[in-house]
Amino acid sequence: MTLSSPPKLVIFDCDGVLVNSEPIFSRVLHEFLLSCGADLSFSHCCEIFTGKSRHEVERYLSARSLVFPVNWSAGFYKDALDALSKEVIVIQGAKAAIRKLRAADVPYCVASNGLMAKMQVTLERTQMLPWFAGNMFSAYEVGRSKPAPDVFLHAAHMNDVRAQDCIVVEDSASGFEAASAAEMTCFAYIPTGSLQEVNLFGAHPFDDMKALPALLGLV
Repeated sequence: MTLSSPPKLVIFDCDGVLVNSEPIFSRVLHEFLLSCGADLSFSHCCEIFTGKSRHEVERYLSARSLVFPVNWSAGFYKDALDALSKEVIVIQGAKAAIRKLRAADVPYCVASNGLMAKMQVTLERTQMLPWFAGNMFSAYEVGRSKPAPDVFLHAAHMNDVRAQDCIVVEDSASGFEAASAAEMTCFAYIPTGSLQEVNLFGAHPFDDMKALPALLGLV
């Protein structure tokens, strides 16, 4: 699918769409789960928790009667943010896509299941934070996490754009489902070599971020 004209608002997910943070974050999460006594491989950890919130982690541990500290998230996120601040890199083609949007004066924002602090760290590390200043939205601050549509609908409302006039760029099943629930057209970034099969919930797949400007009707 290619748009015939640029959208009124492009809503980017952050992790896996703008920044290649998932492998780093998943590594720290896997180490934490193992420390709690969980028995799962790194690949299984990625499969289960990519695009999910901390509440999913707690449900996973509780369902297996595994003990974890009440304030586990504080220490975990400290470790995760420290690793991200040193290691995270930009998704190839993401900066070029945003430059095209800026040149065409197309509004854009970022809406993530992750904490605002996480977005600030990863976008600052990749030198994109100034581009999103004042237009960053976290599911933790607006209500339910994806696959609920809350954060996408909030982003549209804050930009004074109707949901049906928004385009979402996502990379996870929970994000695809959230976009569908919000009645927003979604482009599903599934890089070449990705082996995970997911329900696209009607999203339109593409495998190279360099192709996004053309898909958005900017070329």
